[in-house]
Amino acid sequence: MGIQWKTKKNKFPEMERAAAQLNGRRVNVGVYGEQAWLAGIHEYGCKIEVTDKMRAYLHGQGLHLKASTQYITIPERAFLRNGYDLNRDGVVNRAESVLPTVLDQSTDAEKFLEMIGLILASDIKDYATALDHPPDHPFTIDQKGSSNPLVDTGDMIGSITYEVQ
Repeated sequence: MGIQWKTKKNKFPEMERAAAQLNGRRVNVGVYGEQAWLAGIHEYGCKIEVTDKMRAYLHGQGLHLKASTQYITIPERAFLRNGYDLNRDGVVNRAESVLPTVLDQSTDAEKFLEMIGLILASDIKDYATALDHPPDHPFTIDQKGSSNPLVDTGDMIGSITYEVQ
């Protein structure tokens, strides 16, 4: 017994061309531009040496540091890494559900990659907005008028975006 089959239209070459448009491409999500330095401070934390000038300024603002205080520590709040880790599987699942439409060319490969970037950037923004630990210092909360450690003007979180390469 043998099996024979014949197709009226071979779509494999078209699918290969569509897949080739994705080959080697990537989507980077992060904070770019003017807010990148601030995102880096929050993502990894930092230790700032207290100078006499800084001590005097903070004293004038109402924050009276002990004479023994040599550093101000901004704790790590890994909103990019943790936001990615938390949302990666959901983004992959959504991408996998749309991928067949890229292969049959009903969805443009570039639009597909942009969709992935938009979804992940949005998920990371939501994660960063909801992050509440470690909390800000009471002085910082009083100055900002908010207890959310990553939200002040909204510029940094608003700067979370993507690049398709």
